[in-house]
Amino acid sequence: ISMIAVGICEKGNVRKENQDAILVRCAKRSGLFIVADGVGGSRHGGDASSHLVINFNRWWDECFMSRTESAFIDLFDRLKELTEKLNGDLYRWYGQGGACSTLALLFVHKGRCGYLSAGDSRIYRCNRKGSRLINRDDVWENRADTPETASNQGKLLSAVGGREQLDYSCATDRLLLRESFFLCSDGIYKFVDQDKLYRQLKGVRRRFNLEESALNVIVQTALDNGTTDNYSLIAVKIGI
Repeated sequence: ISMIAVGICEKGNVRKENQDAILVRCAKRSGLFIVADGVGGSRHGGDASSHLVINFNRWWDECFMSRTESAFIDLFDRLKELTEKLNGDLYRWYGQGGACSTLALLFVHKGRCGYLSAGDSRIYRCNRKGSRLINRDDVWENRADTPETASNQGKLLSAVGGREQLDYSCATDRLLLRESFFLCSDGIYKFVDQDKLYRQLKGVRRRFNLEESALNVIVQTALDNGTTDNYSLIAVKIGI
């Protein structure tokens, strides 16, 4: 298995500070990739996203690198435990809603992948089966019992640090021959047509190399379409 990844995280042209944070770590057959988007409605969204990335980075250096021969599922379980711990930390330190961040996490190890997400940052996947969004936005309109006339369109239902018990989704799968992934915040996907995202994702999968220019096309599209938010985007190319 070979792996290349690049990422971009910027404050954009409107916001005064960047409350997004990303993590891109690769080592041989393994990788950990994170987009964390500090929730603007919380007082310390930037602190929350930074706290996530700092601690997952520490986990990679101090825990993963000493256990690289461990089974995928054991390591993914440790990531879930860490996510729940960090949620508890933020909740205790800042109170309910005081410091919240979305989380989109992709872990690759020994030919398997796992994702974990809370909030509305996204993970897209492309392989020979096609391109698709593999997680779901934790927003009001995706609730099963949401009335059609709901006026809370886009309201987050889950974020790390938002509540004492974190509601998140996760899944695992085997990697296929030549895959690519995008992880991004809503500052990207709300301002870029999904078909264009898929075309670029397919291009990443087909190229021999992966360079930042593959991301710049998407970022420029978001800027041209008037994105008002911070924006983060990670591209991962995997070959087996």
